[in-house]
Amino acid sequence: MNQRSIFVLMLGFSLTPATSQMIRVAESPAGSDTVKTQVLNEVSLVASRPSARIPMPQIRLKPGDLAKQNAGRDVPFLLQGLPSFTAASDAGNGFGYTYVRFRGMDQTRINVTVNNVALNDPESHGVFWVNTPDLGLNANSLVVQRGVGTSTLGSGAFGASLSFEVGVPNDTASQAVSATYGSFNSARISYAVHSGLVGAKKRWSTTARATAMRSDGFVDRSGSQLQSYLFGAQYRLPAFTWRLVHFAGSERTQQAWYGIPEAKFRGDAQGVMDYIGRNGVAGADSANLIQSGNATYNFYRYANEIDQYTQRHYQSLMTWIVSPRWHVTQTIAVVTGKGYFEQYRPFMSFASLGLPNVPIGIMELTGTEGVRRRWLDNGSFGGTTSVQYRREHFQFVAGMQDQVYDGLHYGTLPWLRYNPLGGLDGSVTVEGVPVGTQSAQAHRFYEGSSLKLDEAYFARAEWSLGRWTYLGDLQVRRINYEGVGTDVDQNAYDFNASYLFFNPKAGISYQDRDWTVRASVAQAHREPIRSDFIDNAVAPRPERVTDFEFGIEKRAERFWAEANVYLMEYQDQLVPTGALNDVGALIRTNVAQSHRRGLELAAVWSPSVAWKIGANSTLSRNRIAEFEEVLYDYADVSEVRTKYTNTPIALSPEAMGNAWAEWQRRGLSARATLHAVGRQYLDNTGTLERSLDPYRTVDATLRWNRGPVEWRLDAINLLGRPYAPNGYTWGYLYDGVRTDENFVYPMAGTQLLLGFKLVF
Repeated sequence: MNQRSIFVLMLGFSLTPATSQMIRVAESPAGSDTVKTQVLNEVSLVASRPSARIPMPQIRLKPGDLAKQNAGRDVPFLLQGLPSFTAASDAGNGFGYTYVRFRGMDQTRINVTVNNVALNDPESHGVFWVNTPDLGLNANSLVVQRGVGTSTLGSGAFGASLSFEVGVPNDTASQAVSATYGSFNSARISYAVHSGLVGAKKRWSTTARATAMRSDGFVDRSGSQLQSYLFGAQYRLPAFTWRLVHFAGSERTQQAWYGIPEAKFRGDAQGVMDYIGRNGVAGADSANLIQSGNATYNFYRYANEIDQYTQRHYQSLMTWIVSPRWHVTQTIAVVTGKGYFEQYRPFMSFASLGLPNVPIGIMELTGTEGVRRRWLDNGSFGGTTSVQYRREHFQFVAGMQDQVYDGLHYGTLPWLRYNPLGGLDGSVTVEGVPVGTQSAQAHRFYEGSSLKLDEAYFARAEWSLGRWTYLGDLQVRRINYEGVGTDVDQNAYDFNASYLFFNPKAGISYQDRDWTVRASVAQAHREPIRSDFIDNAVAPRPERVTDFEFGIEKRAERFWAEANVYLMEYQDQLVPTGALNDVGALIRTNVAQSHRRGLELAAVWSPSVAWKIGANSTLSRNRIAEFEEVLYDYADVSEVRTKYTNTPIALSPEAMGNAWAEWQRRGLSARATLHAVGRQYLDNTGTLERSLDPYRTVDATLRWNRGPVEWRLDAINLLGRPYAPNGYTWGYLYDGVRTDENFVYPMAGTQLLLGFKLVF
């Protein structure tokens, strides 16, 4: 049986039973506080998430659903098992810097909101999960839309959108302590408290959580130390809520951004020696490469090669049910962040630091050994206001969102062996007289600023006529983005770009008893990111995608199944070239025409009360109509261009799937999950030699509940073989002979994590 046949057999959704995809407010008695709370919460997030009935693929998860996967690792691994989904980690064990992809698109192309506030960085569009440690534990609910989906807030959704809700207090008082410990000294401890309804009229409630996480990492010197806290306070009247939410995260993570040479990962000793010779690796660096484990090598030997950053969120959410039909919501948010990553360099030219050479007699010292820090000091302020009209078979939402972002990028020099500025004490002596001067620490060897204004206006209507449901969604988004300054390589940049995007969406579905058939079309645009402007000599163009989705769903008492076809047609898609820039981010280039077309299958079956079985698969073709590769021949410093047609898009597997089985009885449950991902190409040429091998992993979880106590044991990657879900490549020519350098990011073999939770 070939690989594609195996994937066809793997249908299903591996996180939750199908019933979790519907919000069942009516399950509580009419008029109860629980119903009012759920309705108010649903209304408050209407700007960033649709209703459960829209004719587009979506998954709606509650805390119990998320808890099944929450072994203590970060959000990408919490969601592992969703259709068309892959996860990766720099450290190789799911702690520290982690990454998610939907339909082959990375997290810069996945829209993430928390309480109607975009979590994506406005400049890079990235989602840095490490800045919000343990977001999964804080989540009260999560809605996942695959593809473009409905209009959302912040950067456009090309691969998927994730809408988190956090900071909602419970109506009853409780406390909870949870702890996890396991392989690679990975640990998490968290304490949460809910006050319940307090005050004379029971209108106030609060919640709080504090979490600390740490891990040594699987890869050498890839440890992380993460802390987070959350506080939420809510005032509630029968038709009004006002919620204040504040959460923050800080991280100190050792860098493992460089990856591992493929020859080292494969245990190819001769290939490693060839790599050393080609790249001039010598001394301690050479010894480090030879002596390290095949899957644990880390290029960075400097112990303080770290990333350190703190991010704080302040949110005010107001929901007002003016009448049974009219609702008003408003969200105001402030996000601040500041931090740096530190890099050791055995040699930096003074010119690269904006410093003069140091004269030594009749000679000049042109550079020095040293340490540099690259800082980001940023903040944003914005708000979202929406008005909703609701009837039994009709819902209309209109609103607007504004956000102002200000970012400062600069570099400092905490240590230089030779300092032209006179030493770290900030003084020099001229003709025997002390003269104050600028120290290396105060010297900013590069500095640049950014300002981004983002405003959007949206309107969405959902209505039902008999068995038919219709969706209409319109969004106008206007962006002005400017940046000026000097980058780390001392190159000056100055850009000012404005965009006006119109993003229409429409859908229709037909329901007959247990069957639902749906179709939708959605268009989205995305502006280039900061590195697109800085890394490319030619100004990048904005991207556009038109997403056609066709689905059929069968729902019965013990069985649920879905088939979904997507056709995503791109214009000017920014695709990775395969190379990285100096901070480990993929360098991207526009391609005129490309597409992602696929079939997603999912099913869940409960043969008995104790058993649930499910699986899912995605089969796709992701192609670039025409791609031009540029290589440099170092022999004569010439440029060689090669055109490829109809080639696979980098890092976009064409076969993915999951299968799982779960048994539960009398507080005891056991679950086993298979994850499988097909071949991924590291660049856009479709060359087998520049690709990642397919891989399969098996995870198992054993949970035991007895009253307020829960124990769980997670065995991750039971097959025990390290695998590489992520990587990059770069190549060059010498006298016409091509050389490629492939790098991979391995994941660990078998990991064990033991967890404990007490609710009281």
